[in-house]
Amino acid sequence: MGIDRRTFLRRTGGVAAVTAIAGCTGGGDGDGESGDDTTTDSGGGGGATTTSGGGGGGDSDDLKVGVLLPFSGDYAWVGANVLPVVNMLVEDINDQGGIDGRQLSVVQGDTEASPDASVSATDRLVNVEDVDGVIGPTSITMSAVIDRLVENEVPVVTPTAGTTSLDDRGGDYVFRTVSSDSLGGRAIARAARDQEYNSLQDYERMALMVGNKEVFQSFKEPVRSSFEEFGGTVTTAMDIRTGKASYSSEVQQMMDSDPEICVLIASVEDSVKITEAGFQAGYEGNWFATQDQTNQDFLSQSDNRVTNDMLGLNAASYQPAQEAGRLEEFFSAITEYAGWDEGSKTFATNTYDAMNVLALALKQVAANDEDFTGPNIAGAVPTVAKPPEEKVTSYAEGAEAIEAGTDVDYEGLVGPINFDDDGDIVAPFSIKIASDGEWTEAGRLPPEAL
Repeated sequence: MGIDRRTFLRRTGGVAAVTAIAGCTGGGDGDGESGDDTTTDSGGGGGATTTSGGGGGGDSDDLKVGVLLPFSGDYAWVGANVLPVVNMLVEDINDQGGIDGRQLSVVQGDTEASPDASVSATDRLVNVEDVDGVIGPTSITMSAVIDRLVENEVPVVTPTAGTTSLDDRGGDYVFRTVSSDSLGGRAIARAARDQEYNSLQDYERMALMVGNKEVFQSFKEPVRSSFEEFGGTVTTAMDIRTGKASYSSEVQQMMDSDPEICVLIASVEDSVKITEAGFQAGYEGNWFATQDQTNQDFLSQSDNRVTNDMLGLNAASYQPAQEAGRLEEFFSAITEYAGWDEGSKTFATNTYDAMNVLALALKQVAANDEDFTGPNIAGAVPTVAKPPEEKVTSYAEGAEAIEAGTDVDYEGLVGPINFDDDGDIVAPFSIKIASDGEWTEAGRLPPEAL
């Protein structure tokens, strides 16, 4: 269906047309461009870049949204997938007069997927830019910066951090629109054990190869314990050093444990090397990847003979949003806006929901005639996505209801976005299978199956 961005905004928002981005839907990599002009602020560290959204200017009266993600290095694709959605939403909020008469501006903080760089970027966003809220960071750097953000009372809505370290640390200032790796790990284990979800077989013997960084280790225990809970046997659970030139010995050790399938929790680059080493060594079992590798970037670097029938994990599209046509309209809108070849980039829909929730929280604070302080904004985040209030599916729709004095329940593209006490959501998963260089859906796992 061909639909331009403005038509999408009218359909999803009425008078105050506005959009945003969220989720782990689809398997895109990270070639998207922002579609906005950005101006690099050369002072200080952390790679801060200010983006004027629509009518915004970036002056001291702006409400500032920090986007704290990698924009350089191996994980630059994450920032490239998230930023255009944030910019699209901010531009349209500003076109409609902003929030309480104040414009929004976007300030980038480049974490470089490095803890040290993420600290510098966070300090700049908090202490120099004085942001009112943050979109991000990823699991790679969350542990390095969460205390700084919370201590400075900065509201955070992350569309990218599934790390289990947040399972019992969010809910006051930190929220996420992506499922925890605790749930993702159970989804991998359940899908591997049940042919209904993977379309191939009921795997009984599983090996794990896990990179020795937090972003990868977060999945290890949920996969291992859940697979055993579901009646399977874990033949080996190996920690591997990231960034090696060759993984032949590790692959041989994995093969010696005689698994039917190996869950590979590593970067795209290391995963390409590992699966190629398995192919060269004659590995006859299958592979199961997390969402970091379940994208086109991984398949484009791999020989189809290596990856055919490989399984992968993604967040599934939310059925009510799909049935209502909201997903297709969003993908068309962001594709046009960002100049992407497709709209279903990894973390795109999660970002849509994250930015909508943050914007609605700002709108609620304004409607309450309160100051735009961290505690007030953070306190409003769960209230704008809380049933059984009036259901809304966009910022514009929610803003109109809030203006009328109605409490709202934002329902997104990845799910209902009902935050629990720890700031977490529950969303469905999509099990992918690789075939001739493309990921297709093998099955869907609803939360109740876990």
